[in-house]
Amino acid sequence: MKKPKLLLLDADVVIFAHQLDVWTSLKSAYEIHLPATILDEAKYFETKQGNCKSIDVQADLIAGLIKKLEADVKDLTRTFESFDPVFLAALHDGEKEAITILASDGASELIFCTGDVSAMKAVGMLDLASKCISFEEVLEKAGLLKHCGRLQPNLTKSAYSTHSAKGKTCRITGESLKKPII
Repeated sequence: MKKPKLLLLDADVVIFAHQLDVWTSLKSAYEIHLPATILDEAKYFETKQGNCKSIDVQADLIAGLIKKLEADVKDLTRTFESFDPVFLAALHDGEKEAITILASDGASELIFCTGDVSAMKAVGMLDLASKCISFEEVLEKAGLLKHCGRLQPNLTKSAYSTHSAKGKTCRITGESLKKPII
């Protein structure tokens, strides 16, 4: 059975997956795609004991366990041209690249997963909320949620729903945009 091409992960989700010790299981459950920028962003995580451990997504890439995607600079510029610079500054480079890839025509099977509320809002602003999923849902669909205990609030379905809805409102009102998109 072919794995779902479900995850275009953000660096924070890669880090949380390592902290929760579910990264290997997620790679088994999904065909994971990472933006090139995130390969450089997700380097370390803190264990429950407070120790710092390294993340080697490059090894997963070389082994063919994950796939790398890249956004073109022109596409990146076009995706965020209507965004207010102050709001845009709240988005990390990996999130910008992931959202740009998600907005492209070739990404119809990919779903973006982030724990960053600004990124959640941005996908709502770009009318991409239906192409996104909370980390809680990712874990749930993979049968891993029961092993993770209580998640941080920003990783829940509720947080995703709230912040993407705020983005949809901004799309209509023009808040956080240079000019309204619609």
